[in-house]
Amino acid sequence: MSQPQQSSGMPGPWTGPGTPSHHGGPPRPIQPAPARRPAPAPSGATQTSVPPSRQDLPGANRREASVPSVPSEPPSQPIAPTAGRDVEPRDPQFRRFAIPVSTTGELPGMRIERMVGVVFGVVTRPRDLAHSPEMAFVNTSVRQDAVAAMVEQARQAGADGVVGLSFDGGRISESVAEVTAYGTAVVIAR
Repeated sequence: MSQPQQSSGMPGPWTGPGTPSHHGGPPRPIQPAPARRPAPAPSGATQTSVPPSRQDLPGANRREASVPSVPSEPPSQPIAPTAGRDVEPRDPQFRRFAIPVSTTGELPGMRIERMVGVVFGVVTRPRDLAHSPEMAFVNTSVRQDAVAAMVEQARQAGADGVVGLSFDGGRISESVAEVTAYGTAVVIAR
């Protein structure tokens, strides 16, 4: 006498005794779901452009509704980088900042008393420099400017150090890219 087969609860190609979808009949193959057509876009919506090679991915043909912007309060003024002089693209130089900055979670030789919060500095640059021989030097200068803006934000928040410095970047438009420096502003024990 054979023992009933126990189901692992995992979906498989067949349904049978012990599976949640068994209806008492003979096992039957699972049929694929029919293809769905995208719903018509609501008025005022825009379709995201998806390269033909990516249109078969789930969510690739999603539609985005435009959301009206409602200002909750006036925007704060951006903090202009002020640390150090302008650096020539062909001559990047080491910059000292007004407070210690570290890529690690600590400041060697110092004790962190408390965390103030996340701070960041954003700098934009033209994207048409991407194939220029000076690009490495321009990137150094842009990153230094982003760190300077982040340091200024940390000082305005009452911090005297930043840990966990990291960079991120992205495209704002076809001709403009951004570089963001961010980290955690801290107060150092005295």
